[in-house]
Amino acid sequence: MTRTAYLKREVAEYMATMDITKAERQELLDWVKDGNSVYDNPWHMADDRGCPMDYITTIRDADDMRKENGL
Repeated sequence: MTRTAYLKREVAEYMATMDITKAERQELLDWVKDGNSVYDNPWHMADDRGCPMDYITTIRDADDMRKENGL
């Protein structure tokens, strides 16, 4: 299986388990289209265990942080 095929399968499985908005879906698909995994993020944010956070959780957390800081 090629990396592209793997990433397409991964994103389809991921989206089936997540409740995401249309905007989040498009951002996620663009992220994966660029060759990235749904289980990584562009800011290299990690969870409490030090593992990379998935893309949707990360963009939601980043948005919450912006709102909390008035940005």
